[in-house]
Amino acid sequence: MAKIQTRQKFKEYCLRRLGWPVVEINIDDDQVEDRINDALEFFNLYHYNGTEKLFMKHQITQEDINRKWIYCPDTILFVIGVFPFTGANSSNMFDIRYQMRLNDLYNLHNFTSVSYVHYEITMQHLRTLNLIFTGTPQFRFNSMQNRLFLDIDWDRDVQVGSYVIMECYRKINPDLITLTGTVTTNTESKIITGTNTIFDQEILENDVIHINDIPNQVDKVISPTELTVIDYPQVTSNNATLTIVGLSDVWNDKFMKAYATAKIKYQWATNIKKYSGIQLPGGVTLNGKEMYDEAVAEIDHLEESIHITSILPSDWLIG
Repeated sequence: MAKIQTRQKFKEYCLRRLGWPVVEINIDDDQVEDRINDALEFFNLYHYNGTEKLFMKHQITQEDINRKWIYCPDTILFVIGVFPFTGANSSNMFDIRYQMRLNDLYNLHNFTSVSYVHYEITMQHLRTLNLIFTGTPQFRFNSMQNRLFLDIDWDRDVQVGSYVIMECYRKINPDLITLTGTVTTNTESKIITGTNTIFDQEILENDVIHINDIPNQVDKVISPTELTVIDYPQVTSNNATLTIVGLSDVWNDKFMKAYATAKIKYQWATNIKKYSGIQLPGGVTLNGKEMYDEAVAEIDHLEESIHITSILPSDWLIG
């Protein structure tokens, strides 16, 4: 069988597993879509292939400082760390690390004559002192709010234009998403401006976007209405649409196929359960209760198996 790569093909596959078109499936198309969405949500939350780890970079704005929190896109499920605001690669000549490199490690390139043990021990000592006296940024995040709260002195610790780097997980999306608003592009400029767009809420840096179906990669999200791309756009337009193509391999995942089918079977059984015992023409008798019990058992078995074989360690949810 050909590889399933679209939602429509995935839906047809699940229905065929239940007997369609030989057997009439008594379920509305909206109900099928709802159960597929339920399966996808469970897959994103618990399956290790349902998310991807990334380091999200955000440039601080005056609005962030005024409200004292950072917006995180809907696709972000968990934030597990925020990098310290102090840089280990300082180029300030009065910084102790700079002076060590300048005075003690001039000949470090010749590893046969100069030992770097002292340098490494000293750097570990400095990192320990930094951890004791400065610590790591404390934060609070809940995906229902889409807000990352940093428990810092916003007037002292960050400035407009500085960057915050977050270690986080975002859910894998298999669908084609059309972004809000329209954009203006020019083949001679890598800057894309939008009308009624919310780039900062829908796009992350390095995402692959399609401008009128032509792929390009996001370099930097400047504002809700402006971003830059890696390559010059191949089209000049004042009313172009942006789309993001999802990871279609999700539709061919073994667990997703089995779990979505069980969910659709559960909905089908729920629809006909109240007609149990009614005899149809030809001597066929509906038994919705038995089908309902089968679907519940299948769902329970699949959810139990994913916790045993496919879930990430529990510390993944910390933060």
